[in-house]
Amino acid sequence: MAKFDATLKVLALSSVHQHPDNIRDDLGDLTQLASEIKSMGVMSPLLVYPHPDRAGDFVVQDGNRRRAAAAEAGLTEVPCVVFPAPTAERGPRADIETMLSTGRNHRPLSEHEVSKGIQGLLDLGMDITTVGKKFKMSRKEVQARAKVARQDDGVSKAFSAGRLGLDAVQRLQELEDSSEDPTLYERTVSRIENLAHGASVENVERTIAEVEREVAKEKVRADLDELGAEQAPDDASYSSKWDRINSENELSYDGHIEAGHVWRMEYYATEPTWYAKAAKEKQELSEAEKLDKQVQAKLNGMLAIVARQRVAYIVDAVQNKKADEDFAKKVMVEQIMFASRYEDTPQMLLGKIVSNEYPTEQDFDSRESWRENVGKFLARWPLAKLALVLKLVSSSQTEEKLAKLKGFERTSYERDGFHGGWNGVREYYELLADQLGYELDIDEVEAMQYSAKAEPKRNREMDLVENPDEVTATCQECSQEVVADSEWAGFCVNCIDDAAVSE
Repeated sequence: MAKFDATLKVLALSSVHQHPDNIRDDLGDLTQLASEIKSMGVMSPLLVYPHPDRAGDFVVQDGNRRRAAAAEAGLTEVPCVVFPAPTAERGPRADIETMLSTGRNHRPLSEHEVSKGIQGLLDLGMDITTVGKKFKMSRKEVQARAKVARQDDGVSKAFSAGRLGLDAVQRLQELEDSSEDPTLYERTVSRIENLAHGASVENVERTIAEVEREVAKEKVRADLDELGAEQAPDDASYSSKWDRINSENELSYDGHIEAGHVWRMEYYATEPTWYAKAAKEKQELSEAEKLDKQVQAKLNGMLAIVARQRVAYIVDAVQNKKADEDFAKKVMVEQIMFASRYEDTPQMLLGKIVSNEYPTEQDFDSRESWRENVGKFLARWPLAKLALVLKLVSSSQTEEKLAKLKGFERTSYERDGFHGGWNGVREYYELLADQLGYELDIDEVEAMQYSAKAEPKRNREMDLVENPDEVTATCQECSQEVVADSEWAGFCVNCIDDAAVSE
């Protein structure tokens, strides 16, 4: 067992000093802690070690908030666990590790304070992998925290103030590292800095998309100005004096200029829209119609950005958030009821499963009442059982077919990926066997063997039962290989048919 090289002492508060490199920017509200200390004393001793520059004094390694609260409560002495002075190499690193560990377990450190501590450890020589393992962070998170702690720009300030989350910071850092145009990052940060309440990662994505579009439009405008292209008037998109040039007319910028076309950058576009003088004036739009056109143009541009954000959010939420089982059961019940809605067969099967017979001869209202009651009943079942019921109800048409020999019919077109015919039957029997432990009846086996024998060109890999008297043979007429039995006459089905016709 490791030796505990420390002593418990009561020290004068005046001799115990706050750590000079405490990673906390703010000790927070000490009112409640000071009140508890005043009534009960310091229940958890401070961890201290000898001050490197002041003989007889000590530095707090853990307990800076307790020390400050004890002073606020009027205490003159505090209990301390006194450790030996740390080594020059290990000391600062051990202090920051302790602050990060205990600070995150007591009054939580702010995101900026955690990042400052991470950068401190890296500055003292601890590698990224070790920091990540010690504090359960990914390598990417450690790098992001270190970078934001080092920088003194708008992102760092917004992060320090709590107006940007770490995920938003990481997205901005990715933009800074990957963008070939530095102004894209600078303009995005400038815009986010002006948001009064900060920005989520979704807002950051939207801002990046908007700035990217603006930068692209500015470049196009500069190119068109250099070519001497004439800009269309503001009302060209809805004025009767101008005709829009169809996008199918793929002319170069020079081609449009030679044709006398004028250009306009629509709100949502990154390429110019070209216009030509109208051959015949159209009916002029009213002011309300003009305003409506402008609103439509703006919304079309923004909704495309929002759609990308929404999909990204959905993907992240599905991958990282805990699923709501009650919601899953509700969806499953809805799917069961939908799968059985328009046919009697699945509803009859469902009625038998829940012991509430489907009213086949009743009126519409009675059936709707039955469906409502069945839905409420199913909602109480476990999710796994609902999934099985859904699969069975969806397969009920297959069940109905198997009441006749024709349902076991085989064809020469059987292949994986095709869900009709025998493929559907095979999948249904496999479901019954795997999930319900069903074993084939002797008559089912015979029906499968009979149908298999009747179609020698079937896909034999899809057989569910063995056909023991079958052999592979060669037709005496056309030489193709066929599946035959002990009573085979030597000719395939086609050759037998041809012989019958010739006779």
